[in-house]
Amino acid sequence: MPTTALHARRLIEHRYGRPLEHLQEQVAHHRSTDPVLPIVLRRLTDLEQTAEQGRATRRALRTTVQKAVADGSPRDDRLRPYIAELMRVEQQEQTQAEALWDLLDVRLLLDQPAAARLPLSRPPSGGVEDQDVMETARQAAACLPRLTRDALRLALRDRGVHISNRRLGTILQQLRAERAR
Repeated sequence: MPTTALHARRLIEHRYGRPLEHLQEQVAHHRSTDPVLPIVLRRLTDLEQTAEQGRATRRALRTTVQKAVADGSPRDDRLRPYIAELMRVEQQEQTQAEALWDLLDVRLLLDQPAAARLPLSRPPSGGVEDQDVMETARQAAACLPRLTRDALRLALRDRGVHISNRRLGTILQQLRAERAR
């Protein structure tokens, strides 16, 4: 069964458009310009540790219940500390997950003003690869009735193109400008 930490990991990969390992490598080698990314990764690590605490507490509770049943006298006083700890850990996990999701929302807000400062007529970086991506994006956008970030991302992924949110935003702005002409 997927855990909250696993869902958070998938959300991070989705929002950044890259595997978690790649993001961790960027931060480790100080190659990330995103000020939120190191915080997001630390929060994910904390969430994963809390999730592991929850699994350990559940195992201990299960063992205690099995011992109590084997003894023939299930006593509430033996179970209460484990139940209280499990409730505390689950609440902590939920709080950490919500904080992480808020950080990811902040990251999206930080992306928007940065993308708005880029001139619309300029390709993302002017390289041959970016020209190919832009051409593929134009073909994908032609098939879309409404040009949105999510629709464009899915259309590009269907064509085998995976790009970062920042590049996607820049390409989206350029496509919108081209449609407005």
